[in-house]
This record gives sequence, C-alpha cells and structure tokens, in this order.
Amino acid sequence: MNSTQVETLLPQQLLDSRIFSVVVTDLSGGYLYVNSLFQEKFSFISDNLIGSHFSKTVFSKDVILCNTAAKACIKEPGQSFEITVRKATDELDYNWTQWELNCLRRDNGDPYAIVCVGQDVTKKDPYNSSLDDHDKVHRQPVMNEAQFTSLVSHIPGVIYRIIGDEHFSISFMSNEIENLTGYPVTHFYENRKDGFSRLIFEGDKAMVKETIQQAIINKEQYALEYRILHKDGNIRWVFERGQAVFEEDSQISFLDGCIFDISNKKHVEEALAYSKDEVKRLALVAHSTTNSVMITDAFENIIWVNQGFTRISGYTLDEVIGKKFGYSLEGPEADENAKKRLRDAIDNRLPIKDEFLSYAKNGEQIWLEVDSQPLFDEEGKHLGFMTIENDITKRKHAQQQQEELLQRLTLATDSAKIGIWEVDLKNNNHVIWDDTMFEIYGYVNNDQASPYKIWKKLMHPDDMNMIMEIVNELVEGKKDVDSALYRIITTSGVIRYIETHAIVKKSENGKVVRLIGTNRNVTEDILVQEKLKSQNKALRDIAFIQSHEVRRPLANILGVIEVLNNNNTVSNKDILDHLIQSANELDTQIRSIVKKTNSLDGLIDGF
Repeated sequence: MNSTQVETLLPQQLLDSRIFSVVVTDLSGGYLYVNSLFQEKFSFISDNLIGSHFSKTVFSKDVILCNTAAKACIKEPGQSFEITVRKATDELDYNWTQWELNCLRRDNGDPYAIVCVGQDVTKKDPYNSSLDDHDKVHRQPVMNEAQFTSLVSHIPGVIYRIIGDEHFSISFMSNEIENLTGYPVTHFYENRKDGFSRLIFEGDKAMVKETIQQAIINKEQYALEYRILHKDGNIRWVFERGQAVFEEDSQISFLDGCIFDISNKKHVEEALAYSKDEVKRLALVAHSTTNSVMITDAFENIIWVNQGFTRISGYTLDEVIGKKFGYSLEGPEADENAKKRLRDAIDNRLPIKDEFLSYAKNGEQIWLEVDSQPLFDEEGKHLGFMTIENDITKRKHAQQQQEELLQRLTLATDSAKIGIWEVDLKNNNHVIWDDTMFEIYGYVNNDQASPYKIWKKLMHPDDMNMIMEIVNELVEGKKDVDSALYRIITTSGVIRYIETHAIVKKSENGKVVRLIGTNRNVTEDILVQEKLKSQNKALRDIAFIQSHEVRRPLANILGVIEVLNNNNTVSNKDILDHLIQSANELDTQIRSIVKKTNSLDGLIDGF
C-alpha cells in the first residue's frame, strides 16, 4: 500500500501530523505504510519499516495486547478498538502510546488491512515514569502460595504451566484436572511428559499438536477444542487456551494456559444441529407433500401454509395469514359439535385427530381428515399448532352411498326376513350371524351363542352331507356361487325348511378368504306347495274319473244310437237327430276335460 492509496483513506493533515503516529498493517501484522513521525521514532530499528513486523516496535510483553485487539477488530466490522502499550526503545526509559485500531474491508466485506492511529501518552498519568519506577508503583502485591492455591481452586477450569522443554513437561496443574479427567493431579506430576497427552482422543492428537506449535512459531495465543478420554471411559469435549512465554533470546520458556470442560455445550450444539436438520427435512416434507400443512402461532393465528393447503382449500398463504385456526368450519351447514371438539383441543393445547366438514374458498363443501399437534419449546412454552389435513371428500361420499345402499339392503332383508351370515376363513373359520339368522334358528343373539354350534346342532341329519359337500366346493374354489334347500329341527322339535345362497370372497392371489350368504325360512312356502300338490292330485283324480269313467257309458250310448240309425228302427227322425247331437256335445265336453287334465299334469310335474 503506497502513500497515494493511504491518502484516499485518511486526511493529509493526519498523515503529516507531528502529534499522531499513523501505520497500516496487513492482517498478519506486517507494516504496509507508516507516516514520517512513526518512522522517525523507530529509525534506530530500520531506515524503512515497510515490510517489517509490528512486534519489533512494541515492548515484548505488550505484543499479546496488540494481537488481541487486532483479532477483535477483524472480527467486529465497523468497530474500533483502543489499547495503550509500551514501545520498544534503545534507551532505559520507555514510551507509552495510545492506539486506535480499525479494520479495512473490501466491497464484499472481507478484511484486508488494519489502520492504527497512535498518540504518545508517556507524560500523562499513570504513564509518566520509567519502566523500573512504573513496575514498582503499579506492581500488584505478590500472593503467597496459599492465596494463589485458593484463587486457582475457584476457577472452573484447569490452570496449567508447561515447561518449554522437548517434551513440554508439566510444571503445574490445578486440582480441577481430577474433575475433568478422573485422575488426581499427582498422576500428572508422576507422568509429567505424557500424562495428559495420552488422554487426548487419538483422532485429535495431530490437530492439537499442530495448532499449538503453529501458535508458538507465530508467537500468538492458541485456542482450540478437542476430545479427551475420561477415566470412566467416556469422551469429554474440552476448550483450551494458552500462550507461550519467551526468553530474551526468543527461546520458549514455558506455556501458560487453561482447559475447560465444554461437553454440555457440544451436546447442545449437536442437538441444535440435529434439530436444524430435522427442521430442514420437515420443511422439505411440508413443501413436497400433497397433504395440507398449516402452522399457527400461540394465539391461533395462521402463520404458514404449504402448496397442498392452497390446492385443497383454494386459499393462498397471503390470504390466510392472520386468520384463526378453524375458520374454514364456518358455513351454512356448520357442525357445532365439531367446532366444539376443536375448540376444546385448542383451549387445552391437546392433540386432536378428527374429521371435519369444511368450506373451500369457492364455497364448496369438503371433508377433511385433520391431525393437529400442539408445539412446545424446550422449556414447555406453547408455540402454536401444526396441522396436517387430508381431503377425504370422495371417501365420505362413497361411505354415504354405501350407508344408503346398506340401509336399503337392510330394509329389504328385514322385510323379507332374510338372515345374513359370514364365515371368515382366515380367522379360524369364525362365523358371524345377524339378528335375523338367530331368529330363524330360534335363538337370541348374545355373546354366549355360537352360530356354528347352533347351525351344526339343528341341521337335519339327512341333509348334513349335502350341505357340507356344497361348503367344501365353495371353500376349495370349485364354485363361486351356490344355493341349496335344507332342513333344521328346532329345539321344540319342529322341522323348518331353510333356503340358502352363498358367494365366495377371494384375495388378490385368488385364494378364498371368506364365504358370505343368506338364509330364509321357507317352511310356509314348502307347506303351501305340498298342499297345492295334494289339491291338484285330487282334481286330477276327479278329472280322470270324469274323462274316463263317464266317457265309457257315453261310448255305449253312441254305439246304440249308431245301430238304431243304421236299422231305421226309430220312426221319429227328429228325436234321433236330437239324441245324436246331445251325445256329441257330451263327448266334446268330456274331451275338453281330458285335455285340461293333461295340461294340469304338466303343471304339477313341473311344480
């Protein structure tokens, strides 16, 4: 960065000032620009400070303050940070400079340099003294060992000092190490070289070593998170921060630092990360699902709906934001009981699964299957409701049609006294009868009555084989439909005739899974038929007598008339003709009776 570039950032009066030092460094602390006043103060270091590191111009013990301020400045955009540090000098006395730091950023927000404006405050209190005098005046009282131990014991973390030898051996470690690792502090004094490093999780050892070594090389603080293995076998997360302290020859003297247990923090972060992933997945599902999804706040106001909601109801998100949960239940045929059930769930913040008659934007009635769940945060505070709705209008209409059909069927079966039965072959041949079936067999429908036992007990022994053969053919799939007429003997000894019809219900693979059928008591019909047969037999016998027994003497009469007519024995021809005509008419009537008798025989045979 040259002077021209700096002039675009800072006023020329500041750059030429004999009071304020102005420097610009890169993010690592290397000088990009220094004004003439600052260059003059440190000419003993170099004739041109550009490219050298700021640490050469700052008292060694204050370098860490500069690093901390620079990092904070980079981290907080738009914030300036102020520090007062001593400067390196070639004299016994030293000077104090008060600096204000600001970070320069590119258009995209990335930091690229730090501007520092400083003022000499050596002659101001409390800086108006030599280094030795300042140390004497401002040095804190030295604590004794007991005071130091008490102070360290109140810190909720491990305080340590490590010697800067080849093994980084432990010099001091606070007693908090036992709570962190499960091992007493004596364990680490007895194993100074690797007592703690052995506990570092294997997968983190290389990272820990590299991070600390790099900080030592850069003479910076190190801060890192890693895992250790507790004595009980569990893994703990820790946060460690430290700083290397160097001797005058830049040789590392020791490392001072602290270690804190952050396992709970890590668990919370992991839970939060998982929660965020869950929210993302739920949001994706909510957007993608064809069902309606609606979310309300704690005051029942709708705050979000998905595309499925818009498709079902016709309302967009903008149209329903702010509407109350349950608004769609209002309409010409609103179900007050349904509204009350929903209100009870909302008031008591309870889940509810129900079916509601709702109204779409165009006024059309729609049936919704609703599953609504209350939402609570980790502290149990009510946040609102999430509701998933499924359009079941077609299903409800189909159910209504089925119910109407069932009502008509029930009316027909009740009127005709038709009983309905069912055999579930998949459920151990479980038999189900309706009330009419029990009535036909002369029993009352109760839990103690076994339909199968009743049926088997009352079956007429002469009809049992015939019925079992029909049932077996249906079960084996040889027939899909069959019917039969059989008898039962009631508990009072009365014989009843039962007309039965059966069909089979098959699974997708063609296996018969149930039999469904009807029974009807046709005893009266059978008795009427038998009576008609008896009556018709009597009529047939009468007709036979009339047509055969009566025609025989008529045949004799016709034979006599023919003899008389051929011999001209009868003188009165009119009487003879009248006799012939009457005989023929009688013969015609008898033939008619015979014809009707033959016809009656056919009806009786086919009855």
